[in-house]
Amino acid sequence: TATDWAPGATITPSAVTQETVSVVLDKSKRTTFNITGKEQSLGAYDLIQQWGVPAVETILAAVNADIYKEMIASPYVTDATSGLTELKVIAARTALSNRKVQMPGRVISSSPDDIGTLMGLPAFAQANITGRTDIVIDGMITNRYGFSFTENHAIEKYTPADLAGAVNNGPGYVAGDVSMVVNGFNDDANPIRKGDVFTVAGSSLQHTVQSVTASSGDTIGLTFLPALDGTVANSAAITVVATRSMLAFIPAATALAARPYAILPSGVGVQSRVFDYEGFPIRISVYHDGNLGVNVQFDALYGVKNIDTRRIQRILTV
Repeated sequence: TATDWAPGATITPSAVTQETVSVVLDKSKRTTFNITGKEQSLGAYDLIQQWGVPAVETILAAVNADIYKEMIASPYVTDATSGLTELKVIAARTALSNRKVQMPGRVISSSPDDIGTLMGLPAFAQANITGRTDIVIDGMITNRYGFSFTENHAIEKYTPADLAGAVNNGPGYVAGDVSMVVNGFNDDANPIRKGDVFTVAGSSLQHTVQSVTASSGDTIGLTFLPALDGTVANSAAITVVATRSMLAFIPAATALAARPYAILPSGVGVQSRVFDYEGFPIRISVYHDGNLGVNVQFDALYGVKNIDTRRIQRILTV
């Protein structure tokens, strides 16, 4: 905080404590395929194109999906479930600016469906309004309202098996509480998960799930943000909203950490190496399948963690 200062007076500086976020490497993905005699006759280029590239893309798609699942834990929400418009994008921009998130580098990552909706909006599509012809010529949105736009196939609408439950606590809860014991959910098929959005009867405030407690596969406890904005009675209905999220953010909002699995020693019947694909380390291991074929495995070890959810604004769509 800036204070008045008389030149020449003693200066006592404020201590600065660097905040850190621990990223746990707790996610592991692999894809394995078998090459038989027919495939072994292919040249190296064909093997890479037909088998290697799809295997790498499978790993990266899984990583991409995990990044999305982490980012949707942000409790900062712009509700566009009644219709995605230019004003919703502007609202997301304003929300980030009000939280003093830097302008350079802002991104909106959307599903193909939401990108398609944006492309049909006048402020995006009409050259006489925007002065841009990128959608008509290139079939893509470049920059609007301070965002660059990317299409993300990991984004989808997630629908828990049971969208309704209730508060399960005799005294109920009060404003400021961020956790509740619940019952009535039968969601073991498609569980309520981190990032899902719900409302409680008597309030329109949308809460974002931060963690879930389950018993026999069904949800019995929720922690969430933002906190309750008023008193909630026992047995008050809880409704989970089936949505997907467009993400408006800066890349510094979330951290991705990865390291390759160790190279296996020679003489164990496996040959392995690590290669760097677009900055992401992936191990490839090749070993005999015990018959006349060869197994090839691609695998990766990584972790994802939000650094600061204030740098992420979700635009909820349906």
